[in-house]
Amino acid sequence: MNNLLILPLLLPVICALVLVFTRKNSLLSRILSIGTMCVSTLISVYLLIHVMRTRPLVLDFGGWRAPFGIQFVGDTLSLLMVTTSSFVVTLIIAYGFGRAEKRAIRYYLPSFILFLTTGVVGSFLTADLFNIYVMFEVMLLASFVLVTLGQSVEQLRAAIIYVVLNIIGSWLLLLGIGLLYKLTGTLNYALVAQRLDDMKDASSVVIIAIIFLVAFGSKAALVLFMWLPKAYSVLNTELAAALFAALMTKVGAYALIRFFTLMFNDHPEITHELLVVLACITMLIGAFGVLAYTNIKKIAAYQVILSIGFIILGLGSHTFSGVSGAIFYLANDIVVKTLLFFIIGSLVYMSGRQHYSYLHGLAKREPFFGVAFIIMIFAIGGVPPFSGFPGKIYIFKGAIENGNYIGLALMIITSLLAMYSLFRIYFKMYSGHSAEGERVEFNPLQGYRKWLIGILTTVVLVMGLAAPLLFKVTDQATKMNMNPDNYTKLVNPHLLKEAHKR
Repeated sequence: MNNLLILPLLLPVICALVLVFTRKNSLLSRILSIGTMCVSTLISVYLLIHVMRTRPLVLDFGGWRAPFGIQFVGDTLSLLMVTTSSFVVTLIIAYGFGRAEKRAIRYYLPSFILFLTTGVVGSFLTADLFNIYVMFEVMLLASFVLVTLGQSVEQLRAAIIYVVLNIIGSWLLLLGIGLLYKLTGTLNYALVAQRLDDMKDASSVVIIAIIFLVAFGSKAALVLFMWLPKAYSVLNTELAAALFAALMTKVGAYALIRFFTLMFNDHPEITHELLVVLACITMLIGAFGVLAYTNIKKIAAYQVILSIGFIILGLGSHTFSGVSGAIFYLANDIVVKTLLFFIIGSLVYMSGRQHYSYLHGLAKREPFFGVAFIIMIFAIGGVPPFSGFPGKIYIFKGAIENGNYIGLALMIITSLLAMYSLFRIYFKMYSGHSAEGERVEFNPLQGYRKWLIGILTTVVLVMGLAAPLLFKVTDQATKMNMNPDNYTKLVNPHLLKEAHKR
């Protein structure tokens, strides 16, 4: 059973290599990539159910037990993220490559999407510090290609900002790993958490925690958001934009949740208060961004930033409810942001424009989009019974338990502003006047893309209605990660025995 843990990572990378040789046959490439991700998703679901019923899965490569060997751990947190990510990547690939499909295949886009997926899945599953750095770099190298695909001047300018900030973030991550290794003498999550728990030098631990906060925060667009709006608005295909929105910032948010519950949880009066402050700033940045633009791609990009603020606010509360809500909202946001960028990408495809002024009359012609759009708005705003509501309620509860009323007020206000910014687009689709009186001839959207948007819309409804079931997963993940001894007992019990001997 433990050996199955490698498959969600191994299948995409093998398929990515195979697609290099099948790129001239677009139909075969699509069948292989969709089939691979379907199998990977089913395996991930099976592993998640198994772990919920039994205990975490641990894979020690080469038979070398921690802390000496490379270790993958499939607990409820990592497998929830792997399952959700694999599912949305399957739909993203099925959605297709839009108007740039032929050029995208010629530039090996399917392979780079799967390489990026490999890095994302590996980041979720790895249980040692150096390998999370390696997986982040695999993900980022693939994303660099996706950002520059098309070679326009705007893309190259955006790519410079994107690459520079991510290189700085990677350097800080490597610095933090080196300092943490020097302090603890190990790279394994469980043993690092255990040894940090025994540390008397609080100042060193706090400094290293802040380094990791900045490093992962730059990946998650936590305050350091400058790379995100430009990169998202110039991506050459609707598929790439949906992929970035669904996964890129979420890996950084996952890493913050993992590290600041399992390892850096002994000085919350400094580390977690700082997380709350940064979350509030991020929410304000996102709110200003969604109101400032008429470009629907940029509005969608700032929606991504706004949601990161919500997630980190839950983490910063340092309460069971807040962390569980943050995990739930993280999984939900992967799905909702995929839906958002599917819809936004479809609007751009049909109108040929990126400004919502040109969408007048579209919803009357395509009423399906009116329904999907309103469900998406309510999910983003946290309106019951849609999927954004349960996670936000738990984050609210965590903020109240922690006495963080400013963060709570900001979350409510910015949620309303997020809904307002999308309602502007929605009402323009139904009424209003086209920009400068220009009449836009809408391109028809392929039927299978409507089906995919319908599937995601249904999932958003189901996640809201099935929240009690999903909270069993997030509560178990929270219980395990907020207690380092419990994590070590379930994942590496031999390390706990050694600690007791000392």
